Amino acid sequence: MKTAIIFDEKFEKSETKDTIEIDLDDLESYRNFRHGIEFVKFPSRLINDKTIMEWFQVDGISYWWFASPILHSKYNDAVLFINRLSSFLEDKSINLIKLRGAYNKIELIKQIAKQKKIKLEISHEYFRFKAKDRIKRIAKKSVYEKTVKEKIKKRNILFDKLTSKEIALENPVIITSPDVYRRDTFDFTMKKSKREEFFIKPFLDTLKENKIPILCFDLDYTLKGTTNILEERLETDFNWIPVEYLLKKNKSVKTQQVISLLKNSIDLLLKSGKENLLVYEGISLTGYLKPSFEDLFLEPNLPTYIHLIELLEEYLKKIKPRAIIQVYETGPYAKAFQVVAEKLRIKTLGIQHGLIPTDYPNYMFKEIKNEDFPLGNIIPDKTLVYGEYYKKILTEIGNYPKEKIQVIGNPTYFGFERIKNLIDKKDLITKNSFKNEKIILVPLSMRFFYIKNSPDRILLNTLYDGFKDRNDVKILVRPHPGDKLDQATLTNHFPGNNFKISRNTLVEDIFLSDVVIVLPISSVSSEVPIFEKPLLLVNIEKDNSIDAIDDAYLQLVNHDVARLISPSNLVSTVDSIKKDEVWKTTDSEKRKKFLHDYFNYGITSDLLDLIK
Repeated sequence: MKTAIIFDEKFEKSETKDTIEIDLDDLESYRNFRHGIEFVKFPSRLINDKTIMEWFQVDGISYWWFASPILHSKYNDAVLFINRLSSFLEDKSINLIKLRGAYNKIELIKQIAKQKKIKLEISHEYFRFKAKDRIKRIAKKSVYEKTVKEKIKKRNILFDKLTSKEIALENPVIITSPDVYRRDTFDFTMKKSKREEFFIKPFLDTLKENKIPILCFDLDYTLKGTTNILEERLETDFNWIPVEYLLKKNKSVKTQQVISLLKNSIDLLLKSGKENLLVYEGISLTGYLKPSFEDLFLEPNLPTYIHLIELLEEYLKKIKPRAIIQVYETGPYAKAFQVVAEKLRIKTLGIQHGLIPTDYPNYMFKEIKNEDFPLGNIIPDKTLVYGEYYKKILTEIGNYPKEKIQVIGNPTYFGFERIKNLIDKKDLITKNSFKNEKIILVPLSMRFFYIKNSPDRILLNTLYDGFKDRNDVKILVRPHPGDKLDQATLTNHFPGNNFKISRNTLVEDIFLSDVVIVLPISSVSSEVPIFEKPLLLVNIEKDNSIDAIDDAYLQLVNHDVARLISPSNLVSTVDSIKKDEVWKTTDSEKRKKFLHDYFNYGITSDLLDLIK
């Protein structure tokens, strides 16, 4: 009999002929990350003769589309765990599971063990975990309410401090953007770094040039709230407002009634659906997701978004905007703007803000609001995408009408041919204290400490084992946006002089590099071909299967702008690529087609015409 002992975390694990110890980090290597396309089936799922969209309906609005991003995260966590644990159990021919951790997933583990006819032993520590978890959940509501109140107060105090008078504009173009989309860029004309808006900068410049009034909303999706980006934005020449400027008002009786009606409906849905509400591969997810359904009614979730809809309707009626442009238009704050804009017949534009995988439920939903789906998702009047490939994804895999998609290219790379001629790689080498080494750029796909055995770590470990004693190679590690990874931490994990943290902009990093290495889950991979740099996608699946790799990444390989390799071939493949090697677009018709299909490269769009 082969026994698996499962821990939350265990640094030193043993394995014998009969017993194997494993923790949650180890399970990460048993399946690549996917977004869980099955989630798109749920809005139209019938529970007691009502679709889930209908269960979430109040006054003609289905709040499923606000709840969906919140629930999908937990759903996908469950699906990945089921897939990974199942693969491990089959791979190791396990007959007995001894649970010493992962108690928060016990509802799933019990069903997996039963389905596979594996005996399960649960430690008595589970009951202590259960008691602590119950106490946390009781306190959670009051903690969240207090935290959100402090967030609203903190961000409004900053707004009042830096804004001398109330912003009163008539018929402005409203632009919304999460604060994460203000980032470091490099001005190659001035030869210095600066902070700028990603994606919306060309729109801001066009509107300013044409003297069209602009009102920008800063959206902060964090629980506690940040102020550094908001402060930067408030000190620019543009009119920025934190969305909390509206949310400081108390909830009306009407809003409280909507929240109450919706909560009663969802409570009844959970009772009616029981174990069959959400099912994956014969395993019920209802028990695991039940706390997430309950969390929907904590601030800053549905109560905040319902409140915002009412406040926005009042505010937009007063200022009468001519259009609303949104980055991350699928986010719940942005969705509130979309709902009100549709009601008031205000033109809306959504801007693509990254690679769109074909399995991403935020875009691949089938129920778009129309006569067939009156409670369907409300989409922008125009969704502005980089290239024809994305238009095809949204209209053929998703259900977007073709007339609601407009190809404009990637706003980040407008005028890039001119910028390319301003860049001197020698200056970048000097700036980063490199010499004549081959520079390997590794943009991380997730936060460094999020998962200790993450695919990123597997990738870095492979590079360290292969190049730690080499003086002719430097590994330039680009942290995931928002990660606090620094040089000292990186050196502690990878001693020596080979690994260096990047503090450059993405454009600088790619220009600086000789080879770019990423996992087939990173949107950076689609941008590298613009720079004509060698690009390696590393598949960490144990059996080298490509079944879990999304088509959006496989297209890079099919168009000769990337190579898909296994970790075992990584070092030899890097060595086969020459320093300063260029994968020229002009050498391949496939590469030309890629840049056209992915980025509409070289074609200029009239942004003002889109806004009119």
